[in-house]
Amino acid sequence: MKFSAFAALSLAAAVSAGPTFQRRAAFTLQNGKDAIALNAKFSKLTADSSCQTGEDACVDNKFAQCVSGKFVTQQCGGGLICAALPLVNSAGTSITCTTAADRDARIAATGATATAGGDPGAAAGGSAAATSSAVNNAASGVAGNAAATSTSAAAAATSSAAAASGGDNSDPQKSLTLVQSVIATGFENDGQDQPTVGQVPSATSSNNFINFCATVSNLPITNGKQIATGSCNPAPMGVIASTANMPSSKFVNPKNGATIPANQNFTIQMAVSHLETGHFTNAQENYFAAPQVVNSAGDIQGHSHVVVEALTSLDQTTVTDPTKFAFFKGLNDPAKNGVLSVEVAGGLPAGAYRVASINAAANHQPVLVAIAQHGSLDDMA
Repeated sequence: MKFSAFAALSLAAAVSAGPTFQRRAAFTLQNGKDAIALNAKFSKLTADSSCQTGEDACVDNKFAQCVSGKFVTQQCGGGLICAALPLVNSAGTSITCTTAADRDARIAATGATATAGGDPGAAAGGSAAATSSAVNNAASGVAGNAAATSTSAAAAATSSAAAASGGDNSDPQKSLTLVQSVIATGFENDGQDQPTVGQVPSATSSNNFINFCATVSNLPITNGKQIATGSCNPAPMGVIASTANMPSSKFVNPKNGATIPANQNFTIQMAVSHLETGHFTNAQENYFAAPQVVNSAGDIQGHSHVVVEALTSLDQTTVTDPTKFAFFKGLNDPAKNGVLSVEVAGGLPAGAYRVASINAAANHQPVLVAIAQHGSLDDMA
């Protein structure tokens, strides 16, 4: 498991005998002391230790995040351990998966030393270990958590370290480091500054929830697959359509309440607006695997679906079973004159039915819009 956040992956962290090492920043020593203190604290934690929701830590050498007052742990991969490390280019620390040697070398490079009761292995190490570990960490995709609020250290990493990591720090879309300009600081607010009856606090994050799926280790990563037993999706939501670009659809045929002959071909037609249809990805390999995007006019690029479900009667009040339907079809072609169409070959047996749309972005996620209060983005007849 790779924990990607504001990684301070820089060969500049290496200890050297040259003048560069001598010119430590004012915060460097304190960063080392803080890392030592955190590692000492983590050494005393267990899975049963009390914690605050959203808190990150290391528990039994595993990356841990507090969920509902209890630590949820995730094993570091490749023989790595979880540790607090001093940041290089800014004040603070990061929590990441690394090696003991790298932890020790990075702390030693700050000039900090463990005091009595501190982590006995947190202030040892030399320049060679620091240099090699910086590259190894990059190769492992190692990254920190919300405490690391600067991306300058990652930018300072050498091109060889970037190449080893499989990332390119010059390109934000390939970098394994979260770019500071995209941090949504509002995500740190749980919304309870103005309490409302029945309103629950939101989960919070200071690193855009980039490691959220590490808190639900019982579920696999969605990873482009439709996993019937459930999964956790790390992809961001993407571009949210403005109020002026909210999609809408209305069935042209069959009309609401219409009666059509049983067991005969008929065509479903649906008018749609503010959805640039004709955009769909491989649902078996790219399901929910990319953010929603819009075109130059601000309309969501996507497609639609129609689903027909059997009812016991037109005035049925019991809920339906979403796993059962009489007809389903993805409408992948571009709309013609604003209308999407599909033939239901052979028709349907006599009975009562409802037909509904599922308007979606290209990667099959339901369309997302700018405000909570709006008319339905789909239709049903």
